[in-house]
Amino acid sequence: MKKLLLLFLLMLTCTLANAQNTFEKIIDTLGSGIAICIQETFDGGYVYCGASQFNGNDAIVVKLDSVGTIEWAKIFSGPGIEGASYIEQTPDSGYIVNATYDAGLNAKNWLLRLDANGDTLWTKTYSLGNGATTIDLGNSMATLNNSLYGLTGYFNPQPLTNLSTYLIVTFTNGLVLDSNIYNNSPYGSTGYAVCKTFDNGFAITGEYSTSTSTADFNFIRTNSSGDTLFTRSYGFSQADVGFDIKQTSDSGFVIAGIFWNSSTFKYNIFLIKTDSVGDTLWTKPFYSLESQGVSSIFQTSDGGFIMAGRIVHGMPLQADLLLIKTDALGDTLWTRFFGDIPSDNGYFVRPTKDGGYIIGGTGTIMGNAGAYIIKTDSLGNVYGSTGVAELNNPFEFLVYPNPSSGLVHISSKGLPQKGALLQVINTEGKAVYSSPIANKCPHSFSLRPGIYVALLQVNAKNYAQKFIVLH
Repeated sequence: MKKLLLLFLLMLTCTLANAQNTFEKIIDTLGSGIAICIQETFDGGYVYCGASQFNGNDAIVVKLDSVGTIEWAKIFSGPGIEGASYIEQTPDSGYIVNATYDAGLNAKNWLLRLDANGDTLWTKTYSLGNGATTIDLGNSMATLNNSLYGLTGYFNPQPLTNLSTYLIVTFTNGLVLDSNIYNNSPYGSTGYAVCKTFDNGFAITGEYSTSTSTADFNFIRTNSSGDTLFTRSYGFSQADVGFDIKQTSDSGFVIAGIFWNSSTFKYNIFLIKTDSVGDTLWTKPFYSLESQGVSSIFQTSDGGFIMAGRIVHGMPLQADLLLIKTDALGDTLWTRFFGDIPSDNGYFVRPTKDGGYIIGGTGTIMGNAGAYIIKTDSLGNVYGSTGVAELNNPFEFLVYPNPSSGLVHISSKGLPQKGALLQVINTEGKAVYSSPIANKCPHSFSLRPGIYVALLQVNAKNYAQKFIVLH
């Protein structure tokens, strides 16, 4: 009986492990170069926002299915440089996007309401007077009870040079409830992240300047209209910056950011855990000989934390996307590195329904640069990753169904009359299928269970689609 029970538990463990789909992709569709925020959608897929290299930088939103295949991509243009920093699905399956409009001296906060297909329903821009409203990171918005949006960043009231943290609170139709500028430092402050609180308010973190060359972690706590309840600042080194904040299950808060390591002359990761009124419970500096930073943090179901950022290491120096899992006291359980030479960065991470993690950033794989999307299992692993980038798809190169139960169909349109080659590559890098391919002549064949990449070679360029064959 014990042997049967052990066998059952082993089979159950394997089934749960297999249920955690993983993938790793570089996506440059429509010029996508960065995924600043990514979220799991109601249908089990994902949606991310960021910046496109088209027109000197446009805002971009891309919808993916559960295995990371592109379903649609939309770009949104303005008069100058635009970019999207936060996206969230709305109850009607549409999306709300926080973005920057005309970045620079005349930058405005830009709120976009999209339908389920990514088409625009309405947009609003917000300014705080004669100056620029600036958003830097992917934690710039919080939704309160599906009725209010809190937008944060920093305001530069020209011609003054000191920056001020701001919070704009709007209704879900985009009308402004209130806007607030927080001048809690004579040397200026910045807002990098905002989160909702259990008592229907907002919490903001960023940088609190203590002189023209030094800074502390900033913490501003407000009610639902943005009125200040309390402010805190936390100093650990000569330069401390908070990049993300979340309320924790004990009604306290965790702030993730960086501090200046005076021993190595490099920035390292720093965590602050507070109670509900901002008093410090513990701090956790991540001392390292290498430069490390974190942009996103989220509390996991076990009470610990998952963080995404970057690490600069190796010889020659290269930046990798960094994923760190900690326990409830901030002690590291494991770390993972992702990416290729020369530079990769993680901007956003969230747990997924299957117990894994979805990460958005920017990166390079095999010389292909773009938005870096990684789906891991619960231990931060990506199984069967081939390192093949998913690029623009001008030939409607399709693999279906995906995932498949064995029989796979591959088709394409708009190919040249000669010279197009189709290959299917397994996780060992071996070609298990190879054939010339022509327009409107689908290829059908059966494969063993596993993860594969269909590679279309046209005029010395490669177009890749990763697909899965299930048991």
